[in-house]
Amino acid sequence: MFEPPIQRLVDELARLPGVGQKSAQRLAFHLLNIDEPDARRLADAIIEMRVQIQLCQRCFNVSASD
Repeated sequence: MFEPPIQRLVDELARLPGVGQKSAQRLAFHLLNIDEPDARRLADAIIEMRVQIQLCQRCFNVSASD
């Protein structure tokens, strides 16, 4: 077990398709070692994508609008 913030990140990363527990641990420790601005850019990119991009209900393609 890791410290709670690290374990939470590992658990969330491991939920991604194709990412197992060991890969999630590697990613988490990589993210721990990058500069904070780089980590924030990654977090911001994920949030921006979730806010601005949707799946089209007809064709299931990605779309920036409904």
